[in-house]
Amino acid sequence: MPTAPGYADVSIELVHGSMSRPAFITFGVDPVDTDPVLVAASVISAIGGSGTLQGMLDTTLTIRSVRVSLGVDGAEDLKAVTAISLPGLKTGSMLPPNSALLLHKRTARGGRRGRGRMYLPWSIQVTETDEAGVIAAATVTAQQAKATAFLSALGSNTVPMVVLHEPGQTATGPPNPVTSLLVDARVGTQRRRLGR
Repeated sequence: MPTAPGYADVSIELVHGSMSRPAFITFGVDPVDTDPVLVAASVISAIGGSGTLQGMLDTTLTIRSVRVSLGVDGAEDLKAVTAISLPGLKTGSMLPPNSALLLHKRTARGGRRGRGRMYLPWSIQVTETDEAGVIAAATVTAQQAKATAFLSALGSNTVPMVVLHEPGQTATGPPNPVTSLLVDARVGTQRRRLGR
């Protein structure tokens, strides 16, 4: 499905040494640049560093690429894949990838179209959760600070995050700017992320 004109769909590829297939983090942005290579470069600038996305992820994984699909009015999306090699910076033994840190995307728009989710695998240590999947308060606080810094860094690098919309039963409207990323205090699960 084509991306809304002027907006971009971003996929960040994560490769873990213990898994045969990569995982992806996806979100939309409202870039200033009209070249997908430049948009990818801006995203890469926002994710690097111990206080942002890179600092939320396990040291045994690598952020291997950033893929950008930039919407163009009346034409196919412009696409670019930029290869990188950024290791995660969080140490410890992490939960398997089907148990992830869940980030809630919030916007000023109400209803289902005004929110979204993003899952971060390999970002919660085994010792940071209890048997009910509740994450330790100190971990939530630390990861929340980095999630907030990541969202801010995207804005500072001229690629502010948005919630992109797909056709449905209600009017889509333009993509909505994400005003906050909220860390869920309970582990999020994605059954398909656990390889066979």
